[in-house]
Amino acid sequence: MSEMVIGTSALPGADVPRIRQAHIGWVRQGFRFPFVDRLGGEISEDYRKARAQAEAWRAAGLKVMGVSPLPVSSRWEPDAGGTLRLKWTPRLPEWCGPLGSEQYVRTYQATCEWLAADLKGIVSMWQIANELDIEMFAGPLTPRQACELIAAGARGLKAADPSLLVGHNPAGAPKAYFLFGRLYGCGDGLLDYCGVDGYYGTWAPGSPGDWAGRIAELHELTGTKVLVNEWGFASRGDVAAHGEAPGVANCQLRKWRHTWGPGHTPEGQGAFVREAFDAFRSRRDALLGVFFYRWEDQARCWQCGSPDCPVETAWGLVDLEGRPKPSFEVFREGVERLSA
Repeated sequence: MSEMVIGTSALPGADVPRIRQAHIGWVRQGFRFPFVDRLGGEISEDYRKARAQAEAWRAAGLKVMGVSPLPVSSRWEPDAGGTLRLKWTPRLPEWCGPLGSEQYVRTYQATCEWLAADLKGIVSMWQIANELDIEMFAGPLTPRQACELIAAGARGLKAADPSLLVGHNPAGAPKAYFLFGRLYGCGDGLLDYCGVDGYYGTWAPGSPGDWAGRIAELHELTGTKVLVNEWGFASRGDVAAHGEAPGVANCQLRKWRHTWGPGHTPEGQGAFVREAFDAFRSRRDALLGVFFYRWEDQARCWQCGSPDCPVETAWGLVDLEGRPKPSFEVFREGVERLSA
């Protein structure tokens, strides 16, 4: 693929003409496990809705990167004393087998093969599951089991459609290097790109300029082009004082542990986006593309359910009413410079 992939995550009903105005040509679409009772059996309503949405994106002129079914669903929930604890629940039915078992992996591979066949002509690139190097998305899976699941997903997708671009997106936790080494070091070419997520200055320390070194490192490590599956900078949220409430979840604290430059404001987000594109442009030869997280702000934090939590509510290029933030125009100009 010669084009620079520029994408985002967006809710159904998003303003597609405005998305296109930002020079975004791709959207990331998740797919739940499609079968209710058995492999190849009754199709779930969740899958039907996701498929219809993917068709709608395509009809509107956007290309679709599919996300294969996630193994678990996680939220921060209060214990008896009010402290938030991470709670995960399996996303695949019990008849698929225990998480990480051989039966589970076989079912996942067969499911991905079915998905690729059913969505051929609609989805042309895939992200297998999501951030399987962290507990939020991996649940009880060990790094070795996570790699087995990713490999099984890739084999299934490719069996149905060898033309697909397939990869995974570690979040950047220390376990990510095990995934990179095992998935790309075996030389079997299962994955077509090296995916990575990163939130410098918000979830992690650092600056937008750190993307240049990160892309160069992963390109050299894996020998493939790098797709930044998620990146961004929250446009609101106070910052915790040094040493404040150690070990407490961000959703409990209602603050960020990290910041950068002008801080977590709409103007700070715009400045971050501008410098991030400078970093992307400096490593353009190693870059497949970037997916900004996300298109629009959210009314509630999906991690804890609270409307006043900054963790998942203010990442958008547009606000809750669909009005562009300062980052919108900066993003549009950044794509123009990156694609020049």
